Amino acid sequence: MRRLTSGKGTFVDFCVATLTFVFVAGCSVQLTAPYSEDIDSEASSLQADFVRFVADTQMKAGTADAFYDKSQQKYADFEARLAVIQMRSASIPRGVPCGRAVASAQHMERALTGPMQSEVLGRISNAGSENASCITILAVIASEQMERLRGQHQLRCNSSAPPARCTTLFSSPPIFGVILTGQSDAPLVSAVSISLNELVGAERDIKPLPKT
Repeated sequence: MRRLTSGKGTFVDFCVATLTFVFVAGCSVQLTAPYSEDIDSEASSLQADFVRFVADTQMKAGTADAFYDKSQQKYADFEARLAVIQMRSASIPRGVPCGRAVASAQHMERALTGPMQSEVLGRISNAGSENASCITILAVIASEQMERLRGQHQLRCNSSAPPARCTTLFSSPPIFGVILTGQSDAPLVSAVSISLNELVGAERDIKPLPKT
């Protein structure tokens, strides 16, 4: 699988491994949201752009070049792209509610895995999320994590804040230290990175195999 998170699958892996289809009265019923090439491409592009943004900001942290006002347009772009992913995911026909997929996994006594499982499980019963697919929920979580990072960037990286506050927000190079699952010196950056990685992985997991 294509992962930044070493040794762990995504929350949606269980759907692909065991629940892509169940058979009821001779008919197959899909239990994952249909694959979207547009979402796959956009999520992958966004993930790469975000990692580059963090790597660049790490190099500049502690200087005026890392101030929030230099990055406002970046955040606007990231959040707009996540909003588009959410809208596209929510509008895909035949999408299966995440709660239904999770209930089916639990009925079959399959373990739910991945670093985002608790976040996703916590959203399933929320008002407005009852009919959302796991892809849509992951996109919403990524948007919220991005907004938290944006808020802290604005608060901690400016002319009136001590330079060290900005440095500790993004940590120091190399970038690998804050984008992998596990202990991170930059937890807000890591949270965004993990949520984007899960979103990309979830789409790749439901991508149909090439026809032979």
